[in-house]
Amino acid sequence: MHRPLFVRPLVSQNLLALLSRLILLTLIAVSTLASAAHDEVTLDVSGSFRVRYESLNNPIFPSYSNAREQSNQRLSTRLIVSSTLHYRNVAATVEVRDSRVFLDENDPTLTANQVNTLEPTQFFIAYQPANLQGLFTVNEIKVGRMELDYGSRRLLAKTAYRNATNTYDGMVVEARVADWQVHGIYVLPVSRFPSDSARLDANKRAFDRSYSDRKFFGFYAASNDNNIKLQSYWLKENDAKALATKNRDLYTLSVDYTQPFDNGVITNIEVVGQTGTSYQTASADDINEKDVRAYMMFGYVGKQITDNTFLRAEVDYISGDNDSSDNTISDFDSLYGVRRFDFGPTDVYQAVPRRNLKTIGLRSVSKSSKTHNIMLGYKAMWYQKAPQDVDSFIGHQVEARWRYQVRPELRLVLGGAYLKKGDGFARGDYSDNSAFLFTGALYTF
Repeated sequence: MHRPLFVRPLVSQNLLALLSRLILLTLIAVSTLASAAHDEVTLDVSGSFRVRYESLNNPIFPSYSNAREQSNQRLSTRLIVSSTLHYRNVAATVEVRDSRVFLDENDPTLTANQVNTLEPTQFFIAYQPANLQGLFTVNEIKVGRMELDYGSRRLLAKTAYRNATNTYDGMVVEARVADWQVHGIYVLPVSRFPSDSARLDANKRAFDRSYSDRKFFGFYAASNDNNIKLQSYWLKENDAKALATKNRDLYTLSVDYTQPFDNGVITNIEVVGQTGTSYQTASADDINEKDVRAYMMFGYVGKQITDNTFLRAEVDYISGDNDSSDNTISDFDSLYGVRRFDFGPTDVYQAVPRRNLKTIGLRSVSKSSKTHNIMLGYKAMWYQKAPQDVDSFIGHQVEARWRYQVRPELRLVLGGAYLKKGDGFARGDYSDNSAFLFTGALYTF
């Protein structure tokens, strides 16, 4: 990919459906404002532009020269423009994103996770009812397309490092039940398009869409002190004419508990259980439904060791599967969570997935001033269940990231990661250690 390509409009059923939603949203906003002649109406417009350069030498996952090059570089851009119209207790939000990549050549890791050209990623109406006294109070109701970001972000999150984000069509109800903040959701996850490598490499565009054959619903709840967080989600999907799935029917429950102590020590543990059924793959030929029994555990012990540095020791234990011939799937499914903050940069570096993994590590974050933020991390990683005839040790990973807030609206970043491969990953044509570097700038307005 050598240069940006201009957007070519596509007329299709998906486009018409999306335009009808936007028109409906506009009509609702206009009709609301028509009766607001003597009331205050406000319009907030904000956004950001990010550019990032990444370079990787030696893929971290075992691979061969006929599948990918030894080195890869990528220049990513991401533009976000968001506007919210407020009138009394009603707000209408529209957000457009443009995520593109350049420089990389025939990279098999390039997906719609990095390219999503000129896409309306959010358009929703938010209504805040008048507060009612009692044990149950509805704070806000949102309807439309939106991002969701809850709790530890390991199950449901919007993206920060990754170039393209997760969005959902549906409804969210935010309420207070006794002393708990509860969010109930019923949404259809949105698929990003295009999905074929040639069109992604050329930064082509196609409108994203959701499918009624894939539903995601449940709740997130947090205690008044935010030390206890509960997440309970159901994911139900079925193959459709335009949707190939694993026919996942999964129930996932997370309990996240944080305990601060008087001496400044903080402990945290999150335990996630997952059960249900799924096919092994999304292939149309795969019709063998299997039972899913999976789990994830994360914990840390941390302490403020200086006035500006927090250090923590952390551990992950995540179920995995090394036998696809039996009738059980034990690979943990992270649903719509993100992993950058646990396992390193994504996109070009990729980082290890949140499944079939055991790790121990250290992480420190230093904020010497309002302008400087430094993160240092180390992890030793093993397979939870190693593939047959493969060593279980994945390797030692170190990473670093420095953020410099030059001005309130401008932030620079420099970082990298290095994986000293163990025998479990020192396979294929690129058995040498992986070295990764990234740098970028973020301008907000």
